Amino acid sequence: MILHFLLDEKITDQVIANFESVSKKNKFLVFSKTQKPLKHIKTENQNIFVYDFEEQDINEVLNKIKPNGIILHAYHLEFAKTLLNIKHNVKVAWVAWGFDIYGLPKIKPLTYAPLTDSFLRSTSFFLETKRMILANDLYRKIFFFLLRKEDRYTLIFKSLDKVDYFTTYLAEDYSYFSKYYPNDMDFIKCTFTSIDQYLGGNKDISITSVASNILIGNSNTPESNHLDVMIKLKNLQQDSMSVFVPLSYGENRKYKSTVLEKGKSLFGKNFRPLLDFMEKGEYLKILRTCATGIFYHYRQQAMGNIIAMLFMGARIYMYGDSPGYKYLVRHQVAVYDFDRDYVRYKNNPLPQKLAEKNRKVLEELFSDTKVKDQLKNLINLMILKNNLD
Repeated sequence: MILHFLLDEKITDQVIANFESVSKKNKFLVFSKTQKPLKHIKTENQNIFVYDFEEQDINEVLNKIKPNGIILHAYHLEFAKTLLNIKHNVKVAWVAWGFDIYGLPKIKPLTYAPLTDSFLRSTSFFLETKRMILANDLYRKIFFFLLRKEDRYTLIFKSLDKVDYFTTYLAEDYSYFSKYYPNDMDFIKCTFTSIDQYLGGNKDISITSVASNILIGNSNTPESNHLDVMIKLKNLQQDSMSVFVPLSYGENRKYKSTVLEKGKSLFGKNFRPLLDFMEKGEYLKILRTCATGIFYHYRQQAMGNIIAMLFMGARIYMYGDSPGYKYLVRHQVAVYDFDRDYVRYKNNPLPQKLAEKNRKVLEELFSDTKVKDQLKNLINLMILKNNLD
């Protein structure tokens, strides 16, 4: 039996459905402080349990379920605290989402391009000092002790000693994490989302024959490095194109305001910020008009958007040293380095042969069969390892 640690999030129903499709040996523990109807999880399943980690004892849950392994879907603080309270000997796998790697203090400062980093420094006094303190174990502990606040990072790092497996489809993420945080985890390659799920069930969708617009980034987060992209893009823009910038996701109001101001000043009426949440179908309609997507993240981020646009036939520019870019290049997907290649190819559509090649590679990498096979392997490996130990 596998016990899953989850939060009530938009993707949780999909996670549950995918694991249930390959095995009935699953129990899903949804961390929530309320027993009221969950906001995002609509699945009705007797194997789903709501768990208040501050009030309930995880060891009582484990005594009842007797799991062979625990899978953490992302590395949330409440999961870390719960792991530290576990008295049982049970295998633990961490499914890395991205934020849980790239938000760590030795890594986070490395995720910003120069103009974006300059903006962050201008809006936060002593930012460099704070970064230095958080990245040093001793300084950080003293800092939080003096503030009389909880040191979330020490709790996370301490609990990571209980994790046996790091699992994702991007080996580059594991390498990046291990470079800054050496560990004894075993890497397990596992793909969790099929191409059909990335595209909302519409695998026949593609960019239009007259697509000429550009999409920049995926959210209202500095990690999208919008400011750096827009400045470079301005001198090469075409007057007929619209520049779409999704800004509906993310809470940084000052950053959002700055991006809006800069976008309007650079592109005028062609600047098209997306400020409200959209249904997937409506969002895909916009993507169909975009010949190009620019995802200038220094970290792995926006892979759902990137994979969907690649499958639709768009030309994708990325930061050439990012883990996501290296992953796609390793699998011979035609993607482009924004710093090096945009001046040459600009917003010109991807040639049909390259678009077809990308689609074929992505269909193989994220096929429904591959997702199911790798999920089965993850479950079986955890059960086998636990029994052998």
